[in-house]
Amino acid sequence: MDMPILTPVPIKTKNRTFCTRFYRWITYVRKWRVVENWHYTLADGSVIVIPKNFVFDGASIPKPLWFLLSPTGLLLIPGLIHDFAYRYDYLWMVKNENGTTQYEKYQHNAGRYYWDKLFKTVGQNVNGMKIINTLASTALFMAGGCAWEKNRKRNAADISPDHR
Repeated sequence: MDMPILTPVPIKTKNRTFCTRFYRWITYVRKWRVVENWHYTLADGSVIVIPKNFVFDGASIPKPLWFLLSPTGLLLIPGLIHDFAYRYDYLWMVKNENGTTQYEKYQHNAGRYYWDKLFKTVGQNVNGMKIINTLASTALFMAGGCAWEKNRKRNAADISPDHR
């Protein structure tokens, strides 16, 4: 499996007051930008693509638990796919027709629980850590509603793989 090429999004601390810098250091979570379109094959054989310039924060692990599980460690790939799906309520799927690559929305409007289940499935396929994936998916079931609702209100503009 090819890993996505990511670049960190700076946390703005430079030229800020000490209190602001300290607050951001303690509370801000590093975000990552996808540098180029990244493809992943799902268990059903569908090839999905996360478009370049998508920004995400990895798995939403509370900071006090980072010593046990990093948000960009074992759960990086399921977190990336899940964050895109939560933001837009679909994934982009690659379709090759007549020698040209096209993209169509995969599982458009599938809903929160579908994406939570996919998070666990992708985790199993990527890291094989059943206990970690079960704990993370249980946490999603219990606490993912806030993030899901926030993204529904955000109504983010589409970002597509063929966006230039």
